Amino acid sequence: MMKTANDLGYGSVKAIIDDKEIQFPSVFTIEREQDIASPVEFESKSQKDEYMKEFLNHMDVTISSSSIKTPGRFLIGQNAVDQNLPLTHFDINDYAGKAESDYSLILTLSMIAGAAVEQAYEEGKDLSEPLKVNTRMAAALPVKEGSNIETKNMYRERYAGSTHQVTFHNFKNPITVTIEFDKVFVATEGETAQLFISTGKDKDLTKKIKEDFDTRYPEMASLVKAEDLIQAKNVVSIDIGAGTVDIVVIVNGKALVSASYSLSEGYDNALEEALEVLRDKKFNFSSVAELKEFLATKPSPLSRGRYEAVQKVVYAQLEPFCDRIVIEVSRSVRKAGATIEVVYVHGGGSIPMKDQTMLRTKLEDKLKDFNGGQVVPVIWIPKEKAQTLNRDGLEFIVDHAK
Repeated sequence: MMKTANDLGYGSVKAIIDDKEIQFPSVFTIEREQDIASPVEFESKSQKDEYMKEFLNHMDVTISSSSIKTPGRFLIGQNAVDQNLPLTHFDINDYAGKAESDYSLILTLSMIAGAAVEQAYEEGKDLSEPLKVNTRMAAALPVKEGSNIETKNMYRERYAGSTHQVTFHNFKNPITVTIEFDKVFVATEGETAQLFISTGKDKDLTKKIKEDFDTRYPEMASLVKAEDLIQAKNVVSIDIGAGTVDIVVIVNGKALVSASYSLSEGYDNALEEALEVLRDKKFNFSSVAELKEFLATKPSPLSRGRYEAVQKVVYAQLEPFCDRIVIEVSRSVRKAGATIEVVYVHGGGSIPMKDQTMLRTKLEDKLKDFNGGQVVPVIWIPKEKAQTLNRDGLEFIVDHAK
């Protein structure tokens, strides 16, 4: 039985399949006739071994499934990015969400099938014979979708209610993988992250949480232990993604759906607004992805002036986004009606926003209004863990599921 922990984000897919960590961009290309490449051939066994070890970066598929209406042959993830063809990705401005989108299934089924091919090759199986996979999967939806039981059930059924067939067209002879789902658990983004923090399973994460707390709140450092922070029962979890911000309120250790909200915009939306301003100022960026890459790269002495000018524009666009997050957190805490002990901020968008914005200070100031003027600690999850908390929580669910 294959075990799949599938954190499908608007920006990237982060998963663990049978202990193997997987990450690739949440994009694909619908191939036109002129885009179809010749079958791959190898000059040596070592060349083939190398290719098959990274098979998930080379996915070229068609999918037969009653759950998917989008027709075509797809290049998936990194393979789509590498070909410089037009990319299809989640519309971060669309209200339909992940549960209804075919893109969720195209990316997920391709990944599971690709992992099965990698495993089969490693085990020396004959890839000309059809492969069969039975998997148990834990996946997550944003709060807005995950709090609706009908949406959850519909999403689960799209996987578990059908048998799916994925065919890889990389080689002269296609490789076929049939996928069946033994069980599908659908959790809520943010809640899974908090679950993982509270297990204390990742000692390094616990240590870094305490370090962040001690640095920010030195006057409380000797009074509060690491266990107090990770096992707090009344918590706000803020998950800043590419297309959404999920604010999950946990009261007495349980997610309070009525006080948890999804902001239908994320870090990438703020960057989209910055992109418009940059174009008006004659900066030539073709996409949010390109702007992200530029900001993540250390500038050379020659490009420093340009880098700082771009950074200034981006920072200016991020502050109104921070204000909208603070308003939603305020709404959540008021609705919860409980005293919040600690706030955790994580997700891909939290990494640049830690240093680029005043979000932490704004949250602290706002939360004092609900806590008799006393500080509510706001903890920033370290960047090496910030994007994988939901994934790790999903792995915990799938490992401990009955």
